[in-house]
Amino acid sequence: MNENNTTNNYEDDLFADLQGYEYKKMLEKADNVVLGFVAATSATGAIPIPFADAPLLIGEQVAMMVAINAVFKVDVSKDALKSLATAAIGVGGATVIGKTIAANLLKLIPGAGSVAGGAISAATAGLITLALGKAYIEVCKAIKMGKLNQDDLTKKAGSDALKAAFKEQLHKNKKK
Repeated sequence: MNENNTTNNYEDDLFADLQGYEYKKMLEKADNVVLGFVAATSATGAIPIPFADAPLLIGEQVAMMVAINAVFKVDVSKDALKSLATAAIGVGGATVIGKTIAANLLKLIPGAGSVAGGAISAATAGLITLALGKAYIEVCKAIKMGKLNQDDLTKKAGSDALKAAFKEQLHKNKKK
């Protein structure tokens, strides 16, 4: 009996180690997905045409969330993700919205205004995408750890969790 117990403990420890390894790999992959989309949305944000980047950015951010879902094996529709992303970004507050509007208004000025507006818009798009990606990873981690039900992701509980994580990530990124 003691021998079986030892074998079971070893197998349990090995299984826990494998799960931990798998979990770390998921986090690495998800972080890499976010970084790739930060670069892509920053490039999109730099488009010199005023207000042309907004629909493209939300599409890229939803695509990022779909890619994160694939990493964590979470199944949520694109429409639901678009609603979640829009709601989360909406709580980003006046600062993000103000920077976005100011950058797009600068793009209206030919030459230097377009360049300055593009630079501000690129930085803002990258910041928002980074915060959204990191926040969505936190939500997916909560699902994997059983703290949040996948079905709740498209309900108030999921939306609230993403909004709170997004606000926290924005706050962290502003300090840097």
